[in-house]
Amino acid sequence: MTRRGPLDVWLYGTRIATITDDDGRVNLRWTTDAYSRWGEGSRVMSELLPITRPAERPHHRRVEVFLENLLPEGSAREHLAFDAGLQTDDIFGMIEAYGRDTAGALVFVPAGSGDPEGSGTLTALTTGEIGAMLEAAARNAPALGAVPHLQSTSLAGMQPKIVLAKTANGWARCARGYPSTHIVKLAHPPGSPAADVVDTEVACLGLARAVGLTTVAAQLADFDGQRAIIVSRYDRTTGDDGVVRRVHQEDSAQALGINTSDPTRKFQHGKQTPSLAKIAAALRGGGSEPDRLLQLTTFNLAIGNTDAHAKNISLLRHPDGLAELAPAYDIAMHLHHRNADRRFAMDVNATMNIDDIRAVDLVTEAAAWPLPRGRAIRAIGETLERLAGALKTVDITAYPGVPQQAWEVVGARTRELLDGVPALSTGTSLRTRSERAARQPRGPKGKPGGGRFASAPRRADE
Repeated sequence: MTRRGPLDVWLYGTRIATITDDDGRVNLRWTTDAYSRWGEGSRVMSELLPITRPAERPHHRRVEVFLENLLPEGSAREHLAFDAGLQTDDIFGMIEAYGRDTAGALVFVPAGSGDPEGSGTLTALTTGEIGAMLEAAARNAPALGAVPHLQSTSLAGMQPKIVLAKTANGWARCARGYPSTHIVKLAHPPGSPAADVVDTEVACLGLARAVGLTTVAAQLADFDGQRAIIVSRYDRTTGDDGVVRRVHQEDSAQALGINTSDPTRKFQHGKQTPSLAKIAAALRGGGSEPDRLLQLTTFNLAIGNTDAHAKNISLLRHPDGLAELAPAYDIAMHLHHRNADRRFAMDVNATMNIDDIRAVDLVTEAAAWPLPRGRAIRAIGETLERLAGALKTVDITAYPGVPQQAWEVVGARTRELLDGVPALSTGTSLRTRSERAARQPRGPKGKPGGGRFASAPRRADE
């Protein structure tokens, strides 16, 4: 096999590492600049790949698992490989082709290229051109016409998607590493069992903003007959100077070293894979308590999001080396579908079936992280109370694509979980207060706001 030239890896203005293709193995070496700036053992890039002395290097399989998780899965992977003239298992080649704009803040460029900050170009797009890009992504073929589909961006996942940048004049295509600000995912075909997933995702992100679990904004759009959801990227911020900046993140599959070349591995079941506890440990190692992870898990259980797997829970990694749970994303209602999978994506207290997981299981699960019982009860109860309040005030007419049954299922699940929240040591029962709130008639009121991320940096779409 021909040995290809090395790639420099840039993060937060520092050339942090170099990767090489050594007879089919991808190796990584840290730079002296990375070692000097962050120090030995820093996980500013990844839980799986702590920085070591430049003379040392991590095992190539760890490197490959980390990089593999930057790439899409299934037919989406085949599409990008086809566009670039590569085999789907060519990890180095795929990173070389698409690593200029990844999930997070890593930028991969040919060695010696210099700091890529400020590089890249934008090309204004019409609605029809965006539609053509989405149509090409859906049928796994290059787009024909003036706007080729090939871009220097890689995003994980199986659903057909493209990335765009929002400008003062509309949408633009990113090329040669310009940081994208939005992800556009194609809706499932009308009449298919999952046709309303994009609708429930928009609704659930609205609920998550009300609860304080996300800053992500989402909307539905039609691009020349191609129905899609537009989602703002939480790993991008726009400063007062108008410059788009990357924020680093890694998903839990990367952090835990889960090889998702088999996509089923991102669903973690069984006593030997206590993944939530491992994510909690990674958060603690990054200087954050895992209370918000428990809140997110509670929220996902209440809305019936059975797709909350390892790639849909991520950590933000900041320039100072600290880490925190990323805002909620890729969340949707699933249990109203007739043939819905009843398995939760990750076991809670060694329980897989979502119908068998109770509030007490959340408390017991959190105790293993470990999280004190009182704190766990408060995190669970407050999350459910906020969700019950959001359900009471949400204007469901703003989400016409969400079936009434979906709202009813989420409301019933929220009340059931809330009913099972153990009383605090003071004797005050969270469920008693919330029963009254959750059972009030719902009426259309203003849009939700506030929460933990309310004061976060301005998003790229604002």
